[in-house]
Amino acid sequence: MSEEVKLGTECPNCSEPWLRPTNLAGRYRCVNCLHRYELRSVCPDCNEHSTIVRMSNTANITCVNCGASMLCPV
Repeated sequence: MSEEVKLGTECPNCSEPWLRPTNLAGRYRCVNCLHRYELRSVCPDCNEHSTIVRMSNTANITCVNCGASMLCPV
């Protein structure tokens, strides 16, 4: 009967669910380890270009082609 509670998006550095968007579009910061990330339109793993919506709070941060993270450290 227990439901899984999603606290937030996982940080690529510490794997904790504390990645939060900042006041800059396409930028994120982990509240736990304080690392900063930028959402890119080109996947760093497979170089596939993806259209991103930077102003949405439900931005897709995973590559639709290979499933890797579209976040790059700042």
